[in-house]
Amino acid sequence: MLNTPGRKAALYMILGAFFLSIVPVFVKLIPMESGIPVTQKLFMRGAVATLALAAVLLTRGISFRPGSPVLLGARSLLGIMGMLAYFIAVEGMPLAEAVTINKLSPFFVLILSWLFLGEKLKKIQMLAIILGFGGVIVILRPGSIPLTFPAGLAVISALFAGSAYTVLRALRKTDRPLLVVFWFSASITVFFLPSVILNGVIPDFKSLAFLFCIGIAGTAGQLFMTKAYRCGPGGEVAVYGYLSVVFSMTWQILVFNSVPDIAVFAGAALILAGGWINYKNRGS
Repeated sequence: MLNTPGRKAALYMILGAFFLSIVPVFVKLIPMESGIPVTQKLFMRGAVATLALAAVLLTRGISFRPGSPVLLGARSLLGIMGMLAYFIAVEGMPLAEAVTINKLSPFFVLILSWLFLGEKLKKIQMLAIILGFGGVIVILRPGSIPLTFPAGLAVISALFAGSAYTVLRALRKTDRPLLVVFWFSASITVFFLPSVILNGVIPDFKSLAFLFCIGIAGTAGQLFMTKAYRCGPGGEVAVYGYLSVVFSMTWQILVFNSVPDIAVFAGAALILAGGWINYKNRGS
């Protein structure tokens, strides 16, 4: 049973998962006919977070100077590629499927940490990985339905996200979480600014509101997750991040009036089971 700091950390993680699950909802709510490119959506996601986090860092008197520029650059580049693939996947496939497949990222962390960081991989964790990837196979049903480009991008987004999280394991020794999130957000903003200048469109009021909501929800989610890891051990609270799968299914039903296929529920259950096994067998 979680102690008081643990309960606070769990609450922050649940709130983080809630807000991050709203981001793809607003991505899909912006109509295709608006002509707003995915790069403009990502720019707003980064710009709002950059301004908000800069204010937090200034208020707390935290230096903007990174401890490890090389690792921060690698984390930012991998994160940008993952987020780009994720946003394109969200635009091209049902919400619950995209979000659920993206939750493969912790399993990629296990594999990559084993390959590149020399961390041990337990047999029970191998079972978790098999369950996670088995869940994706159930959702995508290769052979029964054609595998689409967005579905492939959803898997790729999880791979890039897992790679970014693997770099984060090394960054824990050199940089504060808020500073890492700030530089990641700033990198997104700078990276997609040229595309916005060249190809961006002036949105109508409704689309502009959704663009700001993408940035606000993303920033809130990042801040709550950062607070969660500050209040409690990551291993104890990370499992609550999987609630974003439940939230995404709820949004798909309530907002888009679409009930996920039974295969999505079955695949999600396998991924959640794998996540739970990994959580229960964390550490040495």
